[in-house]
Amino acid sequence: MESPATTHTVATVALTLGAAMVVAVPAATDFLFTWAQMYGAVLVYLAFAEYLAVAVGLVRWGVGQLRS
Repeated sequence: MESPATTHTVATVALTLGAAMVVAVPAATDFLFTWAQMYGAVLVYLAFAEYLAVAVGLVRWGVGQLRS
């Protein structure tokens, strides 16, 4: 069983990492069109959607753990 301090630390790291990933999204949107031309639109946009899902998931999980 994990101690509350360990859970709190992991949740804080997850929240910080998720927030940094969300903040980095606008910087990457400038390159999406170029990457889509180079590597294929379906691959790039699916990878971008997965990236956003992971970022939002980290934020949601971190907030949920810190609130409980």
